[in-house]
Amino acid sequence: MLRRYFLLINLLTFLACTFSSCSKNLDDPFPDTSIGEQQLRPADLALLVKGAYSKIHGGWPSQTYPLFDIYADDIISVQGGSVTRFNPQAYEACNPNPSDGFSNGFYYNGAYTAIGHANVVINYIRSRELTDLNKELGEALGIRGYCYFRLMEAYKGVIITLGSNEDPSEYKRAQNTEEEVYNRVITDLKDAEKLLPSFTTADALSKEAVQLLLARIYLNKGDKVEAKKYAEMVITSPATELTQDFTSNFRYNNSGNKELLFRLVEGPVPSSYDRSGMFALYSPGFPYRRPTGVTGNGQTWLNADLVDAYETGDVRTGLVKNQFANSVGKEVTYLMKFSLDTLQEANGFVTYPQIRLSEAYLISAEADARGGVVNVARYNEVRKKRNVKVKAAADFAGANDFLNEIEMERRKEFVGEGLRWQDMKRFGKALGFLSSKGRDATRLYLPFVTAELNKNPKLIQNKGY
Repeated sequence: MLRRYFLLINLLTFLACTFSSCSKNLDDPFPDTSIGEQQLRPADLALLVKGAYSKIHGGWPSQTYPLFDIYADDIISVQGGSVTRFNPQAYEACNPNPSDGFSNGFYYNGAYTAIGHANVVINYIRSRELTDLNKELGEALGIRGYCYFRLMEAYKGVIITLGSNEDPSEYKRAQNTEEEVYNRVITDLKDAEKLLPSFTTADALSKEAVQLLLARIYLNKGDKVEAKKYAEMVITSPATELTQDFTSNFRYNNSGNKELLFRLVEGPVPSSYDRSGMFALYSPGFPYRRPTGVTGNGQTWLNADLVDAYETGDVRTGLVKNQFANSVGKEVTYLMKFSLDTLQEANGFVTYPQIRLSEAYLISAEADARGGVVNVARYNEVRKKRNVKVKAAADFAGANDFLNEIEMERRKEFVGEGLRWQDMKRFGKALGFLSSKGRDATRLYLPFVTAELNKNPKLIQNKGY
């Protein structure tokens, strides 16, 4: 039986209709009963892939998308709350609670739910050698690889499940090692790369999207040669191009954008649903109001050092807003990348960028710098599109100085998009930051939530929790 993580649909509905009339439910199943692979048809697999995309963030992206931004140093949050509910203050203090105070469980379960959908698709297609479904197979492999990468970033070693009937909480064993998970991720993404078409839409994984994921992974592993190779593949692809309109990366209707390579979308959202788009979390409080009259919490803003680093004319500053914050008695700078009223049209769809082309340019530059070479070409291409002055190699004292510059450029480019905590680890900033919060190296990773430990006694909690 495929449990809640996987292919779950209402059995009564299934018995009452043909697959042609009920297969629309496969992308949004009901968690009561299940069906097996033998009851699937090839035509249903595209819907399972769609369902896998929708589950990556656990159903409510507004709760899991900003997790590592609040954990890291770019975002300051004084929003409190119960330890058993959405509580970014605990994460800003780098003190996550195994009882799940910050939707840690949504992050974990969302990834495994998407993996479960992907496993069904992968095993169905491979076991039947359905070569006409290579695109669906490539997407499923890419989703599985991406989700295991997300899990590894958060927890280090996790349980690898590849079978259609496997549930990580029922498969009673300890997790795989970090290296085993890395190998699984790279294998899946390289297999996906061979099957996927080039980029045409940000709403599905493409060859270039998984290549950029591979570049990111190799960079985090310390393999600068492979990181640069994959970054350059993406940069030189005729299907990709940096955009002059930075805000289009965050708009739902962004026709012509070839920079936003992969996104997740929430919606359509009714006007009363103000948690969508992380509106309540990131938006300023009163007197700021959106057209519906509501206001944000006003308790989460940008690090002042980051704000000060933006240069005159930088188009990225168009997506921040200064306002007085009563909670700290001073003016602060709010992030507006995800605000419905400033960026999203009346259709109410909210965009969550996952992979953007500009990262490939900065990975290429960083890979060179980590090899002792100050090559400003790719770095400057990003800066030109953001309307800031280009720099010469002679402007930097050496490769280490250039690395510091690349780190800051990444902060300005990707703030609020979930990349900062991994960057802090790679640039050697995480441990010092944890120390400033009274924490140690045990907080480099999140805790497995208590509910998962209770389900699987062989799951080993990360140290320090």
